[in-house]
Amino acid sequence: MNSIALTPNGLQRRLKKHLLKAPQQFLAITTPGFEVCLCKELSAFPDIEILKQVTGGVEFSGGIDAVYTLNFSLKTANRILLRIETFIARSYPELFNKCRKIPWELYCGFTNAVSFSVSSKTSRLHHTENIEKAVFEAIQEYMEKLGVRVENKPDAPIRFHIRMSQDECTISIDSSGELLYKRGYRTDTAFAPVRETTACAILMAAGWENYPCIVDPMCGSGTFLIEAARMRLNYASGMTRSFSFENWPSYNASKWNRIKGNAFLQKKEQVSCALYGSDISETAVDASTANASRAGVLPFITFQTADCLSLTPPSDTGLLLSNLPYGKRVNAGEYDLSDFYEKFGKHLRESFAGWDFAFVVADLLFEKKTGLRTNKEIRFHNGGIGVRLIMGRV
Repeated sequence: MNSIALTPNGLQRRLKKHLLKAPQQFLAITTPGFEVCLCKELSAFPDIEILKQVTGGVEFSGGIDAVYTLNFSLKTANRILLRIETFIARSYPELFNKCRKIPWELYCGFTNAVSFSVSSKTSRLHHTENIEKAVFEAIQEYMEKLGVRVENKPDAPIRFHIRMSQDECTISIDSSGELLYKRGYRTDTAFAPVRETTACAILMAAGWENYPCIVDPMCGSGTFLIEAARMRLNYASGMTRSFSFENWPSYNASKWNRIKGNAFLQKKEQVSCALYGSDISETAVDASTANASRAGVLPFITFQTADCLSLTPPSDTGLLLSNLPYGKRVNAGEYDLSDFYEKFGKHLRESFAGWDFAFVVADLLFEKKTGLRTNKEIRFHNGGIGVRLIMGRV
């Protein structure tokens, strides 16, 4: 291929022809176990076509501008990838040769640096550093022929994800940057907090919108209640952060600003649900209060320092929602965990009869010791620990 210097006008023509006008394929990543919640969220966007659910994500198609709205608005997604190419590669020369045919200018533009995330399983090409080297050299050769010199820098915002699985190579570009659970408000944390995106998925799985009152008796850093308030107020998840797609050559600043402006206009003024959080730890309550203040929802949540075994229900019915201590999470200290479960179940049966619950627990002791019956559960991992979301009625 002859060297032809890439110009701004030439790049725009290529973007319009190959990227802006054609439907693109994406992968939205979520906590494994909550794919249905993410799928339900995506189905609310009329310009999105859901292709299929996969473990830990949902594949869908739509216009390239979908990354603006979805990164900004989705509650349960951790990352959104734009698919670039998928092919079989069983040798490094084959990988290099297939990569050098990809129109990298559509994703790199005039940038001078890119970065990579590489993984491989059950493939002949299993050395991730060599995979990265082959792909980068292909990008470098391609872009140099357009007069653009590119370096490999670990912190570059143009980040390509290379996945090898059973000799199939999938190349994507990250549109999100930092994981989407990083909303920007939670700087104070308690023990083993649930990610904000996972908290939203748990709220959705529990049918949170059907309850006039939600109580978190062990609120930790307040994530469940803060996310519930933000959803009731129609706050966009990405209101206060930036995204990797803002560095893409296809990025349209005016369109992005318009989307953000419309989101501000759609915010609600009141929460149509009473939200209560308590924790025996004053430090945890202080963290919850500080986080809620930064998130802009403190006026809509009532926090107090209290033992969960002495709580009284603030209304006749509602939802008990909490990430319960599960041994590996916290030091049980003055009480044995089994003993705590027994006392907790007794208190709920005596004081919260008729309430629904959704608890994150790590083992079967909860049902056995509390005497509470569950009618639904979702298995997932929190902080590397296998846990379950269990739901039922007291």
